[in-house]
Amino acid sequence: MGALLPVLFSEPREGLYVRLLSAGYVEAGNWWKETDVLRGFWRLYLNEQAGVGLNVGGKRFAMPAGAIVLVPPHLEFDIELKHPVRQLFLLFEFLGWPPDVIREVLPGPETLPEDELLALLSQQLRRDLSADTGPLSPPTTSRLKALIHLSVAAVLARAPADRARRALRINVGQRKMLAVLQYIDENLATTMSNSTLAGIARSSESRFTRNFREATGRSPARYVQERRLERASALLISTNLGIDEIARDCGFANRYYFTRVFKQRMGLPPGRYRSDHPPAERPYSKFPYSKRPQPRRPYPRNDRPS
Repeated sequence: MGALLPVLFSEPREGLYVRLLSAGYVEAGNWWKETDVLRGFWRLYLNEQAGVGLNVGGKRFAMPAGAIVLVPPHLEFDIELKHPVRQLFLLFEFLGWPPDVIREVLPGPETLPEDELLALLSQQLRRDLSADTGPLSPPTTSRLKALIHLSVAAVLARAPADRARRALRINVGQRKMLAVLQYIDENLATTMSNSTLAGIARSSESRFTRNFREATGRSPARYVQERRLERASALLISTNLGIDEIARDCGFANRYYFTRVFKQRMGLPPGRYRSDHPPAERPYSKFPYSKRPQPRRPYPRNDRPS
């Protein structure tokens, strides 16, 4: 047993922290093109019929029937759909995995090769999601996250070795920022200073700012603003909250500042964005952000996630 202790209690060499946002097993029709519009998240699709594709930068990416397709975040695309298809879908994110690293490993959509374990797991999930009418059960949630990890593992295994190593090496640095990233997501409605975030990271402010940029590819202020805009985008198309309320809940000082920042980033004001993407009673518009986030105190010294 003594020989095992260093192994059992040593710090993991790497870790990918996944957050599941939405999942379902549905018949995807024209509503899919209208409601699957949030680009800040990873996507996993498995369509049971052919006739589906993604238009990425003027190039068509075919989505083969029965194959798992991974789509990285922050990728602009249009959905091409000839007819309704049965579809297993997952929307998720990895906490703090920088976009530049993601683009190195997965610059565009990728169809995964046939794999017996992935096939069995996706088959089980289709049964689970067909039976689950309420909140996802813990076993189903665990299987969904397993499918995500196995799919990303398949992508990393096919990527050039130096790129895969760099992705995981940077993720080690992000793991040290996990408590900060979680705190940011849970407190977007509040004012967050670098000194507060540095306290959560147990670091000086200058060192924290430098480490945060290395881990995420952005300054803390830029990262917080991007998360606020992503949440606001989700609230605009998945709730009936007023724009003033969304601005307040996402941490913007007022509607006018929110509108200016939103238009700079999204290319159109919040009201126009909402009218162009009307909410639909479909799975893609049911994001957890539709529930108003509750501010959370910084983690006490003995209550931080590991």
